[in-house]
Amino acid sequence: MIDTIIFDLDGTIADCKELHQIAFRDAVMELCPHAKYEDEDIEGRPTREKIRILHTMGYDFNGDKLNEIKQAQTQDRLEEYVKYNETLCNEMLRLQKKYKLCCASNATDVFVHRSLKIMQLHHRSDGHQVFTKINTATDFPAKPDTTTFFDCMRWTKGTPDTTIIFEDSIVGIQCALNTGAKVIRVTDVAHTIEEMRKL
Repeated sequence: MIDTIIFDLDGTIADCKELHQIAFRDAVMELCPHAKYEDEDIEGRPTREKIRILHTMGYDFNGDKLNEIKQAQTQDRLEEYVKYNETLCNEMLRLQKKYKLCCASNATDVFVHRSLKIMQLHHRSDGHQVFTKINTATDFPAKPDTTTFFDCMRWTKGTPDTTIIFEDSIVGIQCALNTGAKVIRVTDVAHTIEEMRKL
């Protein structure tokens, strides 16, 4: 019997994948305009891992500076991409009555918590948290490391057999599969809502 549902953030409950892609590409072009890569090569990975991948491809730039530029751009434009979605909120609150919900993201702590507040999914109107546990790349090894998912299960006292994970990126999906949990692969928020309604 399912007792735990873990949601990724970007591309799953918030349509902000494009924001990360644009902010990262703009930062790369500012510091290393000759760099060439496909979004698919780095999709679903935290900024530091994307920087590492570009360095292994032979591109030379200051990774700390690129990360700083990217994070600033992401925060500046966050509200253009992350929006309140009444249908998503209603479905999340419905599921919260039956399951323990968690959020596990490769984004930074600041980005995740600010996004959830904008989406009104950080706390309910009565002050209680929507998610039992919120894990970010600030505090946990990034996916494909499975630690963030297993930590959520530890908090909910769930197991892979009693857990569903919603993911969208190739990295996130593979990571979720590696836990042994049931994985629901989604393409965007509308698809996530569609799948949530089946639970």
